[in-house]
Formats: sequence, C-alpha cells, structure tokens
Amino acid sequence: MTIAEVIKNTSNTVGDYNILFNDFLDEFYRSGRDTKAALVKDEPEVFGNIPIQKYAFIAGSVEKLCNDSGLEPPEWVFKENYFLKDPMFALNAKGNLRVVLLVESPNEFVVRNIFVSENCLQRA
Repeated sequence: MTIAEVIKNTSNTVGDYNILFNDFLDEFYRSGRDTKAALVKDEPEVFGNIPIQKYAFIAGSVEKLCNDSGLEPPEWVFKENYFLKDPMFALNAKGNLRVVLLVESPNEFVVRNIFVSENCLQRA
C-alpha cells in the first residue's frame, strides 16, 4: 500500500488511519530500495474529512523514512501546506510529556511544528 493509498482509503473510513498507516510502515520496512521509493513518490489527495495535521504528519514521516533509508524524499513533502502554523503534540501531550517530545522529536517533524517521540515510526 502506497502512502497516497493510505490517505485515499482513510477518506472512506477515518477510523482506519492507524491500521492503514501501520500496514504502510510494515511494507516500507520490508521492501527494497526501489519499492520504497515507489511507495512514497505520489502525493496524497486532499480529502475534507481528514485533518491537515495528518497530512503534515504523513509528509514528515515520508521525509524521515527516506532520509533513514538513504533515499531522496519526494518533492511534494516540502510543499508549504505540509507545515503547520500551530504546534501539534502527539497524544495531546501536556506538562512534562511535552518537554520530552520537544527534545526527542526528529527534525523532519520539528520543522513541521509536530512533536512526537523519537521512535514514532518504529514497528515491533
């Protein structure tokens, strides 16, 4: 499943986003270099029922995955609409958890004003 398909399929049933995104991560991690590039090359469509924060997270994720895999990130991840004006903290973090996320967040997310754990893209 490509990253564009994650968003397309999520548009039908928003509750399935986490399952679909994790399926994408599993496929990305087990794939070779050429397949990885193909999985992220197409920009997701915009659907009104999906919050912009998810799109920004997807763009940060794709950039991080590409950087970690030695791939050139696709140009679409650098478009202005994938950068948030207001900060977004994973898990609606408050207090000390916010401090942890501020310190741990990978740069690909920080530049988008998204604060997550350093292992947010890891799978068991």
